[in-house]
Amino acid sequence: MSGSRARLLSVTATAALLAGSAAAQELQRVGLSLTVSHASQQPGPIDPGAAEVHRRLHDEFRYESIRVLDRRHLDLHLQEIGGVDLPTGRRVQLRPLSLSPTGVLISVEIPGMLQTDVRVSNRKQVVIGVDRYEDGKLILTLQPDY
Repeated sequence: MSGSRARLLSVTATAALLAGSAAAQELQRVGLSLTVSHASQQPGPIDPGAAEVHRRLHDEFRYESIRVLDRRHLDLHLQEIGGVDLPTGRRVQLRPLSLSPTGVLISVEIPGMLQTDVRVSNRKQVVIGVDRYEDGKLILTLQPDY
């Protein structure tokens, strides 16, 4: 076999492996547990379902009460867009972009309002303030499972 033919076969094999790896990664699924909470300036209780969010936020933000409004679980392929509707009428769009040893990179977008990417380790939570609502703020908690 000539040198140029051997190199061509090597390049073709490498390209096939890379394409297979990219296709395999796109078939990977990421579970996303989502919680939409409302932190309010009005006195009231701390919803037991929001206890974890409260523990994380009570030293950083001022609010008097917090309650869970919605819980969802999405099961998305990499690059697939899913989302949740907020009580404000806006929609949060989520798209897992890539997986790495340090976590999953997730695009979080509210069209015309918010666009950010967050990297979250498996079964760890990230909390994002997403929109004003009534007398407070809506908070989205994401927890991936992959």
